[in-house]
Formats: sequence, structure tokens, C-alpha cells
Amino acid sequence: MNPIVSKKWLLARMYESDLVIVDCRFELGNPTAGREAFAISHIPGAVYLDLEADLSSPVGEHGGRHPLPDPDVLAQNLGRVGISNDKVIVAYDDQDGMYASRLWWLLRWLGHDSVFVMDEGFGVWKDSGYPVTDAQPVIIPSSFIPAIRHEMLADVKEVQQSIGNSNVLLVDSRDASRYVGEQEPIDAKAGHIPGAINSFWKQVLDDHGAWKSDEQLREHFSPITEAMDTGREAIIYCGSGVSACPNVLALHKLGYPTVRLYAGSWSDWVSYPENPVATGEE
Repeated sequence: MNPIVSKKWLLARMYESDLVIVDCRFELGNPTAGREAFAISHIPGAVYLDLEADLSSPVGEHGGRHPLPDPDVLAQNLGRVGISNDKVIVAYDDQDGMYASRLWWLLRWLGHDSVFVMDEGFGVWKDSGYPVTDAQPVIIPSSFIPAIRHEMLADVKEVQQSIGNSNVLLVDSRDASRYVGEQEPIDAKAGHIPGAINSFWKQVLDDHGAWKSDEQLREHFSPITEAMDTGREAIIYCGSGVSACPNVLALHKLGYPTVRLYAGSWSDWVSYPENPVATGEE
């Protein structure tokens, strides 16, 4: 099942009773921007979920900058906006699918498979003349019962044990300059987890901001898929467990659903002083 849907697909189904459209727009460093943008204009019928208020736990000593939400709290937030286990969910944002992919991953983590990300994002939807509104949706609260897939997640101990393990491939989803340690604009230390290879998450998109074809993705991910085809496990991370999600989604799209997410990611890794840090290319 292709987790990416087109604008036309959504337009044809947007008023179906079993569909919930979720606006996930957000801006790091300006946490109210997404909700404010939603209030001005959004896809008709869409509800809003906030990365930090709804799709993350409060920041603590460990867990990274966007700790995973408590499953029961997340289930309550989902039910509050009308998401139940029998709904079809389509998420969108205006940040190349990064935040929509976070919701896609979280819902799958809670055992829900009928979840999709809209290709290209809200800006292209609006610029293409598709309908938008500022009307607040009528929400009928529902109930969501989580069935957690623990196998989708890797914690810091498992990542520590993976260093030097030839059966595990670590994949860093940040841009190359952060991976090699040339710069680190957000987190406490620069560099990457020793042994990790780099696969910048925006490379799942083409020059126009649309998701690449399966053929293009296979070529892009060949070092990872070849490793997995020989039995290696892949653990994907980024800065805080958000921008890794498009990589996880893309690999899922290619038929690799067993990729695991290190949700705390680099910001969690460097919160432990004893964890080693590597710089340069691997």
C-alpha cells in the first residue's frame, strides 16, 4: 500500500465520512506559526495537530528535543480530533512532508495502517487552485485504542549496542554538514553516531518537492536496501526523531517495513556524556 497520495486523490475523497484530514504544519523556533497558518487557511474539513503540543512529550533530561508522546496521551489527542481506529487518515504539511511523516509514523506505531501523507504539501495544493477555507471544522470526538508496535522503535541502549555490530546499519537523516560535524546549529555536540552512514531526508524528494518514484528511491537507498537484503537491520535517526520519518516512510514504500526509528535521535544521544561522537565521513 503506497503511503503517499496525490492532491487529486484527496480532492476526490475529501468529504467521505471515514476520512480525517490532518494539518501538521509547524515551524521550529516559532511554535505558534503552524496553528496560526491553519486558522488563516487550510484544506476544508482538516483538523490540526501540533508537533510539540500533540505529537511529542514535554522535553526532559533525555529523550531528545521531541520526545515520543505517551501512547495513551497521544491516543486521547487523536480521539479529540475525531481519529478512531476505523478512520482513514491523510496528513499534510508545508515542510516537504516532514511533520506529516511524523504523524504517519506515530499512527503506525500505535497499530493504525490506514494513514497516508499527501504529496507536495499545502502550498502546492493552494497554488494549484484546490479548495481552501478558514472555517473551523466541526469535530465529533472519537476513541482511539492503541496497539503498540514495539518493534518499530529503537532506544538508546539498542543504539549503543549496535556500534560495531555488523548486523546493524545506522542511518543519519540530517544534512551532510551536520552529519560530518562541520556545524551544529541546534544540539549540544556536532557529529554523528559512530558507524552511521548519511542519507539526508530531503533526498527522497525530486527537484519540484514531490516524492520521488519508486525507481528513483531504489537508486537513492541502494546502500541501505542492499544491506537489509543481506539480513542487516536498519535503524534510522535524525536530530530529534522528526526528519528521520520521511526516510522511514520512503523505505516502507519500497517494501521495507521493518526499518526502526531511534526516536530520541541525535539530541537524545548527546544527552548522555558517555556516548561516543564521530566526525567526518564514514
